[in-house]
Amino acid sequence: MKKTFLLIASLIFLNQIATTAQEITIAPTFSLGNYYYKFQNSYGYAIGYNQLVNANSRLGFTFSHSFNYTDYNYTFSSDSDGINYYREVKANNQRLTFSVDYSFNVLKSQKSKLYIGPKSGINFFKIEEEGTEKPSNEETTNEYSCNYWKNYKIGTGLLLEYERKIFSDNISVFVSAEPEVIFFSRFGLMGSSDPTIIGFINFNLGIKFNK
Repeated sequence: MKKTFLLIASLIFLNQIATTAQEITIAPTFSLGNYYYKFQNSYGYAIGYNQLVNANSRLGFTFSHSFNYTDYNYTFSSDSDGINYYREVKANNQRLTFSVDYSFNVLKSQKSKLYIGPKSGINFFKIEEEGTEKPSNEETTNEYSCNYWKNYKIGTGLLLEYERKIFSDNISVFVSAEPEVIFFSRFGLMGSSDPTIIGFINFNLGIKFNK
């Protein structure tokens, strides 16, 4: 009986997807972040798919890929020898995000929509940096480099998106803002310089194709 019920429910769900409206979105992105200098300002792109559940709500899936190439410098104290170092870094960092949102249209308009809703995702950070560092009490300069991943970092936030139809009902432009927090490292983790929580505000300006 349970198998029959699941089969019928699956067929109804697949039929609903096949008959309701669908959207593909493409957008360049810009992000403001507080992850030290590694991801303060980054640029990239986002590709999304939206399934309209009814006239006023939708389920969305998005993949985004952003880059941070901003060089930076800082001074730090080494735990191993207690000496202060000055480090100059050339960054080639990346962030990949797979996210899902469920949002609601709060505008009563034929041409415009304003979606608001929660958004969550899984983030992957590639930290690839090289540069030089020099002890404060010496003139010797050493080479510095790192290349590693920070994987499966859960993020949650809010989606705010305004959409306006252009030319026809099948093409729209949209602008969105997505404030979010990401749980980056375990609270109270000893020996790690990584922050426990980091934040971003992501901005998108793109085009949407409606089916």
